[in-house]
Amino acid sequence: MTATPSPRRRRIRWRRILTGLALLIGLGVVVGALIARQILVRPNLEGQAVEPIVVPVERGDLIDTVSVNGALEPRDEARVSFPEEARVREVLVERGDTVAAGAILARLETRDLELKVASVRAEVDQAQQALDKLAAGPSEADLAQAAARVARARADLVASGQEVRQIDIDVAKARLDTARQRLADLEAGTAPDDLSAAEKGLASAEEALEEARQNVEQTRDSASRAKTDAQQALEQGAQELERVQRAYSDAWWDWDYVQRTGRHPTETEVVDESGRTVHRELSQREVEAFRRALADAETSLRNGEQSVKNLSEAYDQARENEVRQIEAAGRGVATAERNLADARRTYETARTKGVQATILEARKDLAEAEKSYKDLVDNPARPARQAELEAALLEAVAEERKLRAGPDPVEQARARTALEQARAALATAEANLDAAALKAPIAGTVVDITLKPGTLTTTSDAVRIADLRGFLIRGQVTEQDVARVRAGQMAQVSIDSVPGESFPGELTLVGALPVSQGDQSQAQSDQFGFGPGSAPLGGLYPVEIAMQTDDERLRVGMATTASIEILAIKDVLLIPLQAVEYGEAGPFVRRAGGEEAPVELGASSGDQVQVLKGLSEGDQIIVPTIPPMEGGPPMGMLAP
Repeated sequence: MTATPSPRRRRIRWRRILTGLALLIGLGVVVGALIARQILVRPNLEGQAVEPIVVPVERGDLIDTVSVNGALEPRDEARVSFPEEARVREVLVERGDTVAAGAILARLETRDLELKVASVRAEVDQAQQALDKLAAGPSEADLAQAAARVARARADLVASGQEVRQIDIDVAKARLDTARQRLADLEAGTAPDDLSAAEKGLASAEEALEEARQNVEQTRDSASRAKTDAQQALEQGAQELERVQRAYSDAWWDWDYVQRTGRHPTETEVVDESGRTVHRELSQREVEAFRRALADAETSLRNGEQSVKNLSEAYDQARENEVRQIEAAGRGVATAERNLADARRTYETARTKGVQATILEARKDLAEAEKSYKDLVDNPARPARQAELEAALLEAVAEERKLRAGPDPVEQARARTALEQARAALATAEANLDAAALKAPIAGTVVDITLKPGTLTTTSDAVRIADLRGFLIRGQVTEQDVARVRAGQMAQVSIDSVPGESFPGELTLVGALPVSQGDQSQAQSDQFGFGPGSAPLGGLYPVEIAMQTDDERLRVGMATTASIEILAIKDVLLIPLQAVEYGEAGPFVRRAGGEEAPVELGASSGDQVQVLKGLSEGDQIIVPTIPPMEGGPPMGMLAP
């Protein structure tokens, strides 16, 4: 992410650059003075006396840290947006709102998307049904229909291929003559026979309708009586079942008492002069009688339950019969009414249309009779009709064989492909509908929002969320320090805007690769105060430090310095690093009297080193020094 540094950040950066330049200039002056002293002054030191510096061995803490410069950044940040040219229906959050991960931030108009999902889901159902039908194979009804089509096509072909019989010609000739004669009679006068027949048909239809209506009433009465009788029988059976249930309960309790006591459940006898009574004891034969009574009661109970079940089924059947019989009778009335309407139309036609309408019908019948006669005597289209029937037979046979052979693998593969395509289209449609709800990818605070209800989205419209429950500091460490830091180490963070205070942090990431050369030069300039174009100091490795704090004074972008504690040894013996000399036997120091004292050294930090063996607290040792310059302290005493 590229961010424009604030004026305060730029001032802090230039302040560090100037400070670094001042330190470099000062260090250069000191080094130059030392070199000049060694060259110019050293020949005159042979007669000078050098006072040794004696320091005590002290006990203290050895602390070493690595500093990382950076700025406060959100712990996590995300930017989410809709596709372009989408209409926003509603926006559910405002700047500053706190949202959970997965919370809906805004929604698009979804009517077209919902219709698309419904349409594609229907296509999936159709494709699934088609595949299921292929997998199930043809039913018995399908096979029967295919066989019937083959038989019908074969019969039509056979009938068409037979020679015309004389009797067929005679029948067609007789029909033609009758049609001609009827037309001639109609053209000569009226047709009283048709009117008379129409009147008789109307009267017969009216009588049939009345009989059908009477049949409905009779059917309703008889079916209702049958249902009532079945209902009464069911009620009586239920009453009888309640009686046998009570009898079974009494027999069960009597038998239970007899089993437990061996005495009669109701009959008692006097046992002493005080009149005390007890239930009399039973003989084995009487006990057996109670057992048989229970068995008989259980049998009666089962018979009663079965009887009620049968009566209930009979009642249900009676109700169904009533409905079915009344419906059948009603259908008879409807049929009679239709027949009556037809008879009335026939009568009205014969009575009102007169000879002209009848003549038209007679001419139509004559034309049909002439056509039938010509087809039998002389029909040039017969060969074409024969070929057509043969093709129909072959098609019917092929269809039947295809059904009997079972599902076609090719068609099944096509059906499966169609189903998968429909499912993929459904998944796409559902994903588009789901994408119409903009969801928060992380939990945090809405820091920026440009969506507006009712408008079409653009590339710049989005919702930006930042996790401000903590901060992240990104910086770099040198190649000399990267091996000494590791994730999980604690750090103390000082913030320029909150002087005098520090905040705890944790090193969460140590980069395995250095930053690129361009980033490295800029990072070195920022961290160590070098100006642009300065030579690199070596590899710089990225690190990240997490801070958990709810301090309201802290803001994103504030400049920070984090100190990572890489060494912390408490209460150990410490001596200046300059006091250590090395001989053939190893490191040693010189005591105040001049004798050598071999030592075993431990960790070091800056200009101090830990002593493990060879010295005790309070021992006086000599620190070798460079002869002092005029007016200056010994070089061994220069502050670091």
